[in-house]
Amino acid sequence: MIGRSRLLTAAVIALVAFIWLPLVVVLVFAFNGGSNLSWPPHGVSLRWFRLIFGDEAFRSGLKASAVAAFSTALAAGAVGTAAAFAFARRPSRLASMLESGSRIPVMLPPLFIGIALVAAMKTFAIDPSMWTIVAGHVIVTTPFVILIVGARLRNYDVTVEQAARDLGATPHTVLRRITFHLVAPSILGAMVVAFAISFDEVLITNFTSGTTQTLPLFVLSRLHRTIDPSVNAVATILLLVPWLAVAITLIWQRTRASRSAAAAPAEELARAA
Repeated sequence: MIGRSRLLTAAVIALVAFIWLPLVVVLVFAFNGGSNLSWPPHGVSLRWFRLIFGDEAFRSGLKASAVAAFSTALAAGAVGTAAAFAFARRPSRLASMLESGSRIPVMLPPLFIGIALVAAMKTFAIDPSMWTIVAGHVIVTTPFVILIVGARLRNYDVTVEQAARDLGATPHTVLRRITFHLVAPSILGAMVVAFAISFDEVLITNFTSGTTQTLPLFVLSRLHRTIDPSVNAVATILLLVPWLAVAITLIWQRTRASRSAAAAPAEELARAA
């Protein structure tokens, strides 16, 4: 029994190392003071970050990725939230089939989606642009929004809405002041997931971008020319930006929850008075 436990522990450690070791190597070489990727690194330096931020192509790619990710988060958040409300509040056999079908983009290979988008663009004479990038990203991120928001809609107390209706609130007021208030953290979390997926997406972007170059495509083109620590610096930014977005969202949600908890006793005292 002890031997089996030790074997399981060793397997877990090996799995964690397999997942995290490449990320650690990328981070280490991003701050490498040397001019190549030889081991061990030659000191600690920010020279590669200064180099890439001085590159106009990098700044343009970073801006394009940010615009695409924000636009995707907004569009997928709106479409996915509306679909999640329809599936959760109007249950039927058709709604169940449509909800199951909405998950198909997650199961399809990105290469297949990219080729299908190119074929559609050719058929309808649509030129590649930022809009086609966003459209491709919305296709692959909306299922995550539907899944996250739909789970929240199915797992909170609906009697709160019923009580508000009994007290005379209109359906619009209930939706705006109660439902959205309760579901807002899940919607925001789903939009952050869409942002993170869009910011790092490379394969579908490669098919729909045309002359627009996002940050992942900038890395891909740079790898075709040379390999130096500057690529690791860009990869570090690609890694940190989504995590930073998640951290900001978590901090906001905790602050919001703390303020709500602090305001609750005051509201109860006011009602009692």
